[in-house]
Amino acid sequence: MRVLFLIDSTDLRRWQAEAITGVLAAIGASGTIATVAGPSPAGLLDLCLAFESLAFRRPRSEPLDRLSPAALNLPPSDGNADIVIDLAATTEVSFDRLLITVGGVGVAAGAADAVMAGEEPFLDLVAVTGGLHRLVGRWHVAVEDRRHLGSGMTTAASRAIEMLTLAASRLAAGATLHDLTLPRVETEPRPHRPGSPGRFTAAAFARYLAGRLERLVRTPPNWAVAWRIDETGDNALPVIADRPWRRLLDDGERFYADPFVVRYGGRTTLLVEEFPFATQKGIISAVELGADGPIGTPRPVIETGCHLSYPFVFEEDGTLYMIPETSGRRQVQLWRAVEFPDRWEPVAVLIDDIDLGDATLLRADGRYHLFGTVRPNWGSSWDGLAVFTAERLAGPWAPLFAGPAKVDVASARPAGRMFPLGKSVVRPFQDSSGGYGAGLGFARVDRLDASGYAETPLVTLRPAPPLSGLHTYNRGGGFEVIDVIADADATIVTP
Repeated sequence: MRVLFLIDSTDLRRWQAEAITGVLAAIGASGTIATVAGPSPAGLLDLCLAFESLAFRRPRSEPLDRLSPAALNLPPSDGNADIVIDLAATTEVSFDRLLITVGGVGVAAGAADAVMAGEEPFLDLVAVTGGLHRLVGRWHVAVEDRRHLGSGMTTAASRAIEMLTLAASRLAAGATLHDLTLPRVETEPRPHRPGSPGRFTAAAFARYLAGRLERLVRTPPNWAVAWRIDETGDNALPVIADRPWRRLLDDGERFYADPFVVRYGGRTTLLVEEFPFATQKGIISAVELGADGPIGTPRPVIETGCHLSYPFVFEEDGTLYMIPETSGRRQVQLWRAVEFPDRWEPVAVLIDDIDLGDATLLRADGRYHLFGTVRPNWGSSWDGLAVFTAERLAGPWAPLFAGPAKVDVASARPAGRMFPLGKSVVRPFQDSSGGYGAGLGFARVDRLDASGYAETPLVTLRPAPPLSGLHTYNRGGGFEVIDVIADADATIVTP
């Protein structure tokens, strides 16, 4: 199989070289290149990227480095190709091809324009056949730092590599440009608006300086856990908004987040991520819940050499287990309670060599399924939902299907334990459009099999000011728990 890549020699970047390498390796093909003209990127874009690197003390984003066509080490096209992939978003050619864009222009330039407009990029893969354009897939990509053009450009480039590799693999397996499909968000992006990199970068740097000054004079809002006596009960969607929740108090030297509740051994226990500011590393802590709420202060129960969070706790055959997030170690680990809740031991590595965020277990149809968001190279862990499956808890675990279940910063990342609603299963999700953990939602799982995944959003909630984040919901043992971003002196929070 031969693949022709269309490139713009005046705007060739490293991510495109990585996409070419990934596609050819995935399908065992040979490649050629042809030079075309793509849309011109915004002026001063590369200068602003260099300024960001210096002003914000960040390493320059490697996938945005410029390359010459010679660096690709591929021969020019001889006119023969089984697949044509347009990496330049050109309007010069009319033959059939796969076209990848953000906002109808090139990936990097379109992602920069989206960030400058205060939005997250929508990555579109289009099949062009007979002059007609058909949307194959649409991914809503995260921007982890909205002050930086390079942040959104890099994550969009990372997902573009993944999208092209997945599409090429399906074409090589027998799909055609007429029937090729990839996961697609239904949200329609706003019309493309070209931005001004110079003006954006100057304003972003001014906000950065103002933020640093503000932190010198006041304690900024941070994550906090809040609880209430269970008002929802089983087999119902919770009503979170416009209800008072009582805050789990902290001493100002740490925050609590990612709450899970479990009833075991006649006691109800709240497990949380505890993040001491002094160490800048999360640990798992626990506190007993009595009839009137927390009894005392959370105490550490698991601490390792890497950051820990999201203590997904569950019972299996009378034993309590936990799958805490250990993405910093690039593993999904299974822990067992030796003396609950104070002593735990690691018992298995479920999945190795993976950066998986907020692993969430579901038992369905006689199998185990593990949901989480995977961070690809150069990418984000906020936007790409993956599903793994196994016959036994200890594994072996494997992807349920190739590629992500969805890429959507507004609904991909898990936000708590899945629960039944009638004959359906509901998946809590994070909405990180506009910022990490900005909102929370619930979706009904419509399909979960080796051919794909589908869900229907039921509720999405953004917390009311002065709260500015909401990204976990759980219930158990007669309690419901959430976490929010709140001022340090708030004792009652009302999302």
